[in-house]
Amino acid sequence: MAQPSGQWTDAHVRRLFWRAGFGATPEEAASWAARGKKATLNWILHGGRGPSMVGPAPTVDGHGIDPTNVWGHDVLWWVDRMVRTQRPLVEKMTLFWHDHFATSDQQTPLMLRQNKMLRGRALGSFPSLLKAVTTDPAMQLFLSLADSDKGVPNENFARELMELFTLGRGYNEHDIRQAAKALTGFQSKWSRSGTFEGIHYSREAHAPGVKHIFHKRGRFDWHDVIRLVTHHPAHAPFIVGKLWDYFVTRPVDHRTRTKLVRLYRHHKMQIKPVVAAILAHPSLYADLDKPDMVKAPLVFLAGALRSTGRYVDTDSWSWLLDEMGQYPFHPPSVAGWDWGPAWISTNTTHARFTAVTYLVQQGRLKVEDGSTPVGLTPAQHIDQAHAATGRPWVSAAALDALTQLVPRFFEGVKPTQTWLIQQRSDMCQRALRHLLLSGPDAGLH
Repeated sequence: MAQPSGQWTDAHVRRLFWRAGFGATPEEAASWAARGKKATLNWILHGGRGPSMVGPAPTVDGHGIDPTNVWGHDVLWWVDRMVRTQRPLVEKMTLFWHDHFATSDQQTPLMLRQNKMLRGRALGSFPSLLKAVTTDPAMQLFLSLADSDKGVPNENFARELMELFTLGRGYNEHDIRQAAKALTGFQSKWSRSGTFEGIHYSREAHAPGVKHIFHKRGRFDWHDVIRLVTHHPAHAPFIVGKLWDYFVTRPVDHRTRTKLVRLYRHHKMQIKPVVAAILAHPSLYADLDKPDMVKAPLVFLAGALRSTGRYVDTDSWSWLLDEMGQYPFHPPSVAGWDWGPAWISTNTTHARFTAVTYLVQQGRLKVEDGSTPVGLTPAQHIDQAHAATGRPWVSAAALDALTQLVPRFFEGVKPTQTWLIQQRSDMCQRALRHLLLSGPDAGLH
């Protein structure tokens, strides 16, 4: 149902909290709906007072996690941040930059270091972020920027810098080759045992001489390359388009893109003003009763944990995310993951179903034998399950299907079979909770 113009409702809050974070609990949705759009956006953009993380620290079998040394615990570490954060937009933007500057299969300490770097700069200056990414050891090793030979420079980083990170278009092979020369000078250091010890910049290792990039001429080094790509005419439209597509499913129109480009340049390439404008834009709140953005696996899992009051207490989430198609710190290529409907396939849907099975077997979602009141109507059954799962969005079609499903649990049961009525009541409640979290509607926001 369309919302009245100017009204700020629970549905608006839920849309914002999903797109800019990992969902809202019913209490959060009601509270922020009452406070209004301006206050809600302010909290999302700047965070509230108090600690950035709330709730119990992550555990596996009752023990704390070890992100550096135990397989999958780096994943648990980040999922935990998404679940307990009081700065959801920062985590959501950290995920955006992890995909945008996709780095994979490097040493865990280096990936964790990169993740913290991305988080610290997630909403700040893009040129500052790009400088940090360019000098980041995990990125330098991944795209062979470290030890790029000044005689025969490696073009990997220069190519992805223009194609994927900053421009998308407006450059040619000559620009890439010249930029690769300008980017030389970074040297890696390894111990005799083969342990990576760091990267330093050496003028002696830098290719000297004049370079020609984007029809400009100079004795350029890596600082100059960053300046040239971020001041290229194609950069601002490219980056605001990427940000828009991350939050909004409707294509950005020409007028809106022009305004966002102007805003980005006016604020000297700061990310937060652009994100603020996108989150306030009416297009983000279009068709609240028909969400059409497919949840990425990390968003799906973190949101399910948050909405049901569950914290990270098992290492199963690591392999389940791998099965769902998004294993953090290991994107499939430098281009990152394919988003949108690409997240949904037979295998990944099965993995999401399995993840929900783990959810409903423990914590407040678990239905103990004999705990469900008998004699509930279909509407009462659904409402109880809906409340337990954090009242996720349910389409009219799904609600109708669930309403028709409930009586089938009791077909053939005689009124005198009280024990069977209780058993079927519990079964019905378990099934409804599972379906509300694993059905097609649960995969959209």
